[in-house]
Amino acid sequence: MIKLNQFVLSACLMAIASFSTSAAFARGGDMVNNGGGIAEKNVFYAYEKLDKYILICLNSDACKLNERQKIVLRQILATLPREKSMQQLFFSSEKKMPGTYIIDGLVRVAKTGSEVGSPIYINSDLLYSRNEANSYDPVTIPEAVAILIHEMGHHQGSYSHEELDLIGVRASMLLQQKFISTPLIPWTSEISANVLNPNVVSSFPEVLLNIGDDVLDISRMYEETAMCYAITIPIPILPLPDLELLNKKPAGSLFHNVHWDKFSEKGDTLTVRIIGNVSNNCVYKTDIGIRNNDYKMAIGFTANKINGKWVLDRTSVEMNQYREPWYKLIKLPINPLHTLM
Repeated sequence: MIKLNQFVLSACLMAIASFSTSAAFARGGDMVNNGGGIAEKNVFYAYEKLDKYILICLNSDACKLNERQKIVLRQILATLPREKSMQQLFFSSEKKMPGTYIIDGLVRVAKTGSEVGSPIYINSDLLYSRNEANSYDPVTIPEAVAILIHEMGHHQGSYSHEELDLIGVRASMLLQQKFISTPLIPWTSEISANVLNPNVVSSFPEVLLNIGDDVLDISRMYEETAMCYAITIPIPILPLPDLELLNKKPAGSLFHNVHWDKFSEKGDTLTVRIIGNVSNNCVYKTDIGIRNNDYKMAIGFTANKINGKWVLDRTSVEMNQYREPWYKLIKLPINPLHTLM
């Protein structure tokens, strides 16, 4: 009898194989703006953060790597500075250039050479897949990590496709567990928020907004907004905040239960508010970390429809940490879309 985790891993490997070899439901290269689509940007983001994602896998037993597989990842990690010292990622279409991505008789999602720093060519036809709503889902950041690990693994020696697939899938599966993805409308990723919580005690989350073909990393804004307070003077009126004193930065923070709270569409302008729970690791004089779960984080932004596609107004992004304790008994009639409280 196959154990459950073995069954899940086998299913994921089959999915990756299907993703890599079939173009039956793929979005064509002529629809992705020559590398400018959201999937391509997810690949670039995964490439930029690949060292961090590899370390998450190497430092976790949940990645389930044997020693040989860890060696491959360590080799990739050690050579990443050389890999990134030149332009390395290129996107093109198998449909437009038949035979470009056929390896061992199969259409592949990517190909590369055998040396560190070799260009990595990615088949844009296979970066989008049709979903149940007859729209197209882009390749996710964890899926892009699996692709990049596979290709960079070829730069480290004569490893087989199957062996590199397995390493990439295991790293990708662990990232999938840590990623929270919340689309504004189910079955479409045109507007979505993505959160990665690497470590619940000593790190801050990655927070990404995906709007149309744009990816905005607001992780630094989150880190600057998350705060611990030693003294709170209650003000029992919403949405007025309590008076909080002696603030200090947490040692780490967790952003969870992320969901879309309010949105308003007027003509070609969309106003959106996202809310999630915040758990801050507050370190006091005793040096004992105390996880503070009283707060929420609100993220607000606007997007404008231009040529039929939503475009984020980057200057509109706001973020605020707040809480709604039991003693907030009076609520002022303030439109929640005009305040982040």
